[in-house]
Amino acid sequence: MEQLLALFPLTDAQVTSVNGLGIKVVTPAEITEGSVDPAGITIIYGWDQKLGLQVANAVHSQLKWVQTFSAGVDYLPLDQFAKQHVLVTNASGIHAAAIAQSILGYIFYFTRGLWTAEQRRSQRLWQQSADHQLVADEFSVLIFGTGHIAVETARLLKDMDVHVEGVNTTGHAANHFDQTYAFNDPSEGIAKADIIINIMPGTKETDSYFNQQFFDQLENKLLFINVGRGSAVIEADLEAALASGRLNYAALDVTAQEPLPKDSPLWTNDHILLTPHISGIMDHLDQRLFPILQENLQTFVKDGSLVRNQVDLTAGY
Repeated sequence: MEQLLALFPLTDAQVTSVNGLGIKVVTPAEITEGSVDPAGITIIYGWDQKLGLQVANAVHSQLKWVQTFSAGVDYLPLDQFAKQHVLVTNASGIHAAAIAQSILGYIFYFTRGLWTAEQRRSQRLWQQSADHQLVADEFSVLIFGTGHIAVETARLLKDMDVHVEGVNTTGHAANHFDQTYAFNDPSEGIAKADIIINIMPGTKETDSYFNQQFFDQLENKLLFINVGRGSAVIEADLEAALASGRLNYAALDVTAQEPLPKDSPLWTNDHILLTPHISGIMDHLDQRLFPILQENLQTFVKDGSLVRNQVDLTAGY
């Protein structure tokens, strides 16, 4: 019998649905207490580094498939999974609306005078002028990535008449983007953009991509937003760009080290808006994630195939 380790919580109704497919649901406590042999787990729903590796590294491990609760999978031991022929599916698509709406919040914080008002609050200074009070059709946006999240972000921005361009692997066209550029040559898009957004996954290619060489291309850019991966940004180089005036503001939902160390200078930089990796969090996430698991379970028990969101372990997404 297939055994599913539920590291992302299941409701009673969801457990019943999984059991109905002939799959036994195992709780984390059963692994921790030793009442269930981790080697017998064939499916993991969610991920926990300690328990996940305990299953994957067990002698005679039978692990076949991991369904994550996130779109990014760079925190998984992908090389090990490839060697063990473990399949991975992600949550791509379900976070798109939440992250896109968070991105709009970051943009409006700096373009509608909210940042200026917050800076003056401690001085009890009531003053209507702001550093920037722009209307959406007055700025242009360049998004690195044209996947589900980026497309939803572009759709919302286009509804407000924002000029939106994108960057992807080949420069191929994408819905709601006015123009796209190839990953290896985005310079034209960078030159035109007022706001630059990173939504790329964490891969070898994107690691440290936003570095001094990148920021040196900027000239008085309004805002840099990172909701992709903290590993994509050299934070010292970002701060240097802010200090030099090449960049006015930054909004970071992800950082190179999480939780962000208490001695990080990012905490005290008034030109940076920090959020603790919450842009994709939403109430009732389980209601959006479980249908992906359920659809894949149905084909998995039938013939071992997965029909939704299978990850290319070599590419990392």
